[in-house]
Amino acid sequence: MKDGLCKNLYPRLFNSTTIQGKDSYPVYHRRDNGRSAHVRGQTLDNRWVVPYNPYLLHMFNFHINIEVCFSIKAVKYIYKYIYKGGDRTSMNFEQPDSDGNIDEIKRYIDVRWVTPPEALWRIFGFNLYDNSPSVLQLPLHLPGMHMVSFNAKEDLRDVVEREKASKSMLTEYFEANQTHECARTIL
Repeated sequence: MKDGLCKNLYPRLFNSTTIQGKDSYPVYHRRDNGRSAHVRGQTLDNRWVVPYNPYLLHMFNFHINIEVCFSIKAVKYIYKYIYKGGDRTSMNFEQPDSDGNIDEIKRYIDVRWVTPPEALWRIFGFNLYDNSPSVLQLPLHLPGMHMVSFNAKEDLRDVVEREKASKSMLTEYFEANQTHECARTIL
């Protein structure tokens, strides 16, 4: 309490429902049912009840105030700090030789600083990114104009005669759509 007021804005107002307030914090449902309790010479009602989680109370054996932030602002805040990329810098430790030549390979050193949140996510083995559902881009091409990979030492006639040479991911996608009915639902 400071100057007769609580720094956490208690007592809160009575509310008939829980709604989202300003800055993503909820304004909880607080009944005005006339019930009150006398604590240390003060009369307290539902406006003074602090949100809590019984599971956490039991697990840690002490009181933890709980307020759930549920808006896109909270997600943006978490995403910003967890997935923030490392900072990068270039450093030069070499001086030109007596002829004035600079060895650029020795001169340029790429340094990466890993932020503490990223380090923890890597230590605990969490995924830093995820693509769900998995997406695979099909290379588009005109008929008979797809890319064929081969070793430079191979004879080109052998490469062209291979069964795989006439197939690509796109042609196999179309083939699967013709033969398997369930494949027609995959986009």
